[in-house]
Amino acid sequence: MRWHAHLARDFTGGTPVPPLHSSTEGLLGKQINLSKTLVLFCGLAIAIGAVPAAGQTRPPRFDIARAPAPLFDDPVWHGATDPFVIWNPSRRQWFMYYTQRRATLPNPNGVTWVHGSRIGIATSPDGIRWSYLGTAKGDHDLSDPLSVKGLGPEPGVTWWAPCFLFQGKTLHMFVTLVDGVYSNWTGQRHILHFTSADGVTWKYINTCTLSSERVIDPMVYRIKDTWYMVYKDEAVGSRTYRSESKDLIEWTGHQPATPDGRQEAPFVFRWKDAYWMIVDSVNSKSPGLRIYKSPDGIDQWQYNNTILDAPDGTRPSDNNVGHHPGIVVQQTGDGGEQCLLFYFTHQERRTVMQLAELELGADGKAFCNRNKYAGSKL
Repeated sequence: MRWHAHLARDFTGGTPVPPLHSSTEGLLGKQINLSKTLVLFCGLAIAIGAVPAAGQTRPPRFDIARAPAPLFDDPVWHGATDPFVIWNPSRRQWFMYYTQRRATLPNPNGVTWVHGSRIGIATSPDGIRWSYLGTAKGDHDLSDPLSVKGLGPEPGVTWWAPCFLFQGKTLHMFVTLVDGVYSNWTGQRHILHFTSADGVTWKYINTCTLSSERVIDPMVYRIKDTWYMVYKDEAVGSRTYRSESKDLIEWTGHQPATPDGRQEAPFVFRWKDAYWMIVDSVNSKSPGLRIYKSPDGIDQWQYNNTILDAPDGTRPSDNNVGHHPGIVVQQTGDGGEQCLLFYFTHQERRTVMQLAELELGADGKAFCNRNKYAGSKL
């Protein structure tokens, strides 16, 4: 979930990313030329050692010890979930995209308050102080999801859990669309592709053909000359599935990515010379964020550890299980890597964003002490 000008490394170890080809209905128009090695993950666009393109600025490092708790609270509906943090070089700010749940909706019918949501945007100059910018604008009902009829019992459609990646100066968004506003967990769910020049206003490109019509929570990354998307497929027991593409348009090879079911919000990242995947367990008997490790970042994912699985946070609004992780890996002053973990916590229906550090123990297990910086203040 990041674009890091000072942390840019392609999974291939430096091979330039080829131009993105348009293959369907002129979807992307002209090919986009990349300026140097820039890799891109939805959720983490990594760029270790790359030279920023003209006009781009190096993002400032997060001083996690100064991070407030909560990190951010949506001022409109107090229902910020599914964080995705990325540096916007044209705005010279960190952007946090999120699902803007309607947590304070009066007298909701069932889970209608989780539906009808827009994609919220908060910005920050340093990753610590966040301000609400508004919501994503665009065609295909992105700007105002409640203004359309939809297929549910109440008017509207629903946007959930976006992820982002840069190709040159073009920002790509993959985001979940639910076809209505529902009082229960039903309806068709697809992953749609948009592009933007500024990170605020978006143009619809296409709807991704994936493993079923019940897919949510995309995350996209590239290894060698192939793009991979991991996502939750609710039609097969809420397992994490993987599809692949050469052009970000046509997706094939749909198959399970991890050995376990009952999980969502997969996020793949490169850290400490290894590939990692972190997911949100949706099993009430074993909550928390599960972590897996892979030798190649594609398959053979082996369980490593579970974190944030108990209500043991001592910081304000952090006394609950962690949900829907996002990752930013940044360089430290001594040339090492620090892994920043974004997540949300529930306070009944209300939710807030939190920031903690993911660390690697001597035993090879990833762990998170969310109270590590509890005594620090802005």
